[in-house]
Amino acid sequence: MKRIKGSEEGEAGAKERISNIDLLVLSAISALAALLTFQPHFRYPFLLHVDEWFHVAVAKEIILGVQTDWYSGEPFKLGMERAWHLLLASIYFLFRPSATQWIFLPAFFHVLAVFSTFIFTHHIFGKKEAHISALLVALIPSNVTIGGPVFLMPVNLSLIFIPLALLFAFKEDKDKRKVARNCIILFAITAFLLHAHPPTAVILLSILSFYFLLNLFSKEKSARRKGMLIFAVMALSVLISIPNYMETLQEKGAEAAKFNFWIQMRAIPYLYGFIPSIFFIVGLYFLSRRRRREEWCLLLSSLFLALDIFLFTMFGLNWLIPYNRIYIPLFLLMSIIAGYGFGKLVEIEKPFRSFGCVLLLAFLAITVIFSVQQHLGTRYYHLINSEDYNNFLWIKENTPEDAIVLLEPWKARAFAPIAERRVYTVRPFGPDPEIEAKNELACLFFIENCSNTSFLIENNISVVYSPVECQNKNLVKVWNNTYFTHSPVTAFTVATGGERKGEGEGD
Repeated sequence: MKRIKGSEEGEAGAKERISNIDLLVLSAISALAALLTFQPHFRYPFLLHVDEWFHVAVAKEIILGVQTDWYSGEPFKLGMERAWHLLLASIYFLFRPSATQWIFLPAFFHVLAVFSTFIFTHHIFGKKEAHISALLVALIPSNVTIGGPVFLMPVNLSLIFIPLALLFAFKEDKDKRKVARNCIILFAITAFLLHAHPPTAVILLSILSFYFLLNLFSKEKSARRKGMLIFAVMALSVLISIPNYMETLQEKGAEAAKFNFWIQMRAIPYLYGFIPSIFFIVGLYFLSRRRRREEWCLLLSSLFLALDIFLFTMFGLNWLIPYNRIYIPLFLLMSIIAGYGFGKLVEIEKPFRSFGCVLLLAFLAITVIFSVQQHLGTRYYHLINSEDYNNFLWIKENTPEDAIVLLEPWKARAFAPIAERRVYTVRPFGPDPEIEAKNELACLFFIENCSNTSFLIENNISVVYSPVECQNKNLVKVWNNTYFTHSPVTAFTVATGGERKGEGEGD
């Protein structure tokens, strides 16, 4: 099929029919995405990131009707990511996954991201570019700083919903009912992200703002009308989301839009890959020679996100979007544009007709090989091991629901969603002097072999999960590493060598 040049190329690509072979290739790409996402769990059956444990904890607190937050001891609040937590809560309500079963969900979300990217790129460019972009999204890296598909984190919603939102924003329909449908779906996605993950929502709104401006300054009346519709959708979605942010704005004011971050990542090509980064630049070049507003929107948006990273790296500026949450949406846009750049290789016909196809397959094969090596070589921290997990389940089954448990602040993040009990203190997500002071007291307690009884009494601590052998006559060892501040009175008989309570997957 001969490529149609000019502004009709994207529309022509959208009309290419999907064959069974296309679906087979897409299925293989999806399988690769799922495999790369799940591979860190081959030898470790638990969640990998502190954020993941937190999100699972909130989801369980919602369904269990918890009034006091397990981490802070304060009244439970949904927070600004309420839609994300309600989504996870729905999954917990329907399937009751254990701590060893939540690990399958990121792979499922990554497969959705591959399909979402394929559908969008097929609409705007064509099948060839759609397959390549989907493959590049399947290869998007993960690490504990920027997040990524490996983790159960809301930033990955960007990989699913930004392509879908742009699909309905970019669609051209003369039928008023279809236009209304597209606007309603775009509004629903934008409003959802504003309640699920604010950084992703801000990035989507930034992309839509570029598209609004490109349409607003167009000479075509229909384009200006479409621009105003896009603006109306953005304004309405922001308006209805204001209550979600009101409490934070009242507490912090303008500081709510400023983020403190102290880790600088390596240059983008080192993370994303040198070959796809080169073809991203190639794609930018060819897109800059075209006139379609949709393509210029992608071009300007990717440069804007890259500029945001550059400003933080050079000057420490970090407003509206947390610096570490820009990478995944940027890699999405880079994958779409790089897919277009890779696709230009097939137009090379010298020295023989299939030379461009050979180059394309060679570069993609090299990209996959290096990306797989990067995935396999990425290290993740493990908060707990299998012994901790079973001990946490025992504590859940043998302590009252209002018990306050003292353990290492790092492990406390995983303890709460497994044992469903409140912890004295937990390692915070960022610098917090008040929480860090409590963490120091907890660590000092263990350094002193748990001898500080007054510390336990003052903080109403009834259970200690200790990394050391406690030397305190007021503590009774009742299970592995587990001490009660008095002889336990539970629904179960605790005896040396007795039946182990709570062992299994029923958390």
